[in-house]
Amino acid sequence: MTLAVSGLTFPCHRLTVGRRSSPVQTREQSEEQCTDVHMVSDSDGDDFEDATEFGVDDGEMFGVASSALRKSPMMPENAENEGDALLQFTAEFSSRYGDCHPVYFIGSLEAAFQEAFYGKARDRKLLAIYLHHDESVLTNVFCSQMLCAESIVSYLSQNFITWAWDMTKEANRARFLTMCTRHFGSVVAQTIRTQKTDQFPLFLIIMGKRSSNEVLNVIQGNTTVDELMMRLMAAMEIFSAQQQEDIKDEDEREARENVKREQDEAYRISLEADRAKREAQEREMAEQFRLEQIRKEQEEEREAIRLSLEQSLPPEPKEESTESVSKLRIRTPSGEFFERRFLASSKLQVVFDFVASKGYPWEEYKLLGTFPRRDVTQLDPNKSLMEVKLYPQETLFLEAKE
Repeated sequence: MTLAVSGLTFPCHRLTVGRRSSPVQTREQSEEQCTDVHMVSDSDGDDFEDATEFGVDDGEMFGVASSALRKSPMMPENAENEGDALLQFTAEFSSRYGDCHPVYFIGSLEAAFQEAFYGKARDRKLLAIYLHHDESVLTNVFCSQMLCAESIVSYLSQNFITWAWDMTKEANRARFLTMCTRHFGSVVAQTIRTQKTDQFPLFLIIMGKRSSNEVLNVIQGNTTVDELMMRLMAAMEIFSAQQQEDIKDEDEREARENVKREQDEAYRISLEADRAKREAQEREMAEQFRLEQIRKEQEEEREAIRLSLEQSLPPEPKEESTESVSKLRIRTPSGEFFERRFLASSKLQVVFDFVASKGYPWEEYKLLGTFPRRDVTQLDPNKSLMEVKLYPQETLFLEAKE
């Protein structure tokens, strides 16, 4: 736009420059300065060059006029949800200054603390809090020329978590001061409270410590890219020294915890092995007791059967008996012999019962004859000794069944 098109009269136009007043202030209360601006032009107008040819944007030249043209606030007034407020802030910031800007953390200030300060020491970062103010004449230049400079954006992205807040509206300003008092103390809150509008924007550099959060630097808007970078790098130097100490402490603590975990694990394994050994011994003892009980019960049962068979045997006939008598001599597996007389008319079962009464049940032992060799237990137990040819005498052998 040329000066002529803008409505400035030639060759002299009277301009008024004054501090922009708030809505409640009257024009009479503002301090104004007046000056005469003289313009020179020839009839052809060839010597006049448009300001845009020098790469100067109207908004950068006239910060007040640019602010007046903005329709959307950076952040809603009385924002209840900080995450939603930061989403609007980021969108409006991009629409005004382009997409090359710091990546603003979306979430509450407490969440930004958690992200920056409370991870592992190697992953921690500084926290940068950008405090915006639309009514400051410095805001437009600070945002477009410094905050959006590629070097600043890259450095912040690598080393900082960046969180933002809009201080333009009184309600939002009061809310941030409350948060500031809670997290940084009343001294820092008072420092920010006393900052004048034209000292904004502010850039707060915060470093997390074990017991509290420390404000390393408060950078005002009237700075340069080089000065801003130097102050960011100075803060990083302080932070790096603290971070190295934290990393060392964390490594030593983790080493102690690892040793303790290994000791605890070894102790647990030892206890587990002792418990398993004790349980195995208890199971073995219980099994031995069970088997012993079974053995005793079997022995008691066998003894009861033996006694029953012994008592059921018919009386042994005398040698001078007038009836036919068979004399049997039986050899045990251990080499011992026992003898008994039976009536020749007695059934073979009586011999089996006699052998069982001596502890050799026929279910477990075979009764073998010698001449001819035969398994007597395979014969009919209901036949008489005479019928199975165990008369008048016979020597038999006991052999365990396989």
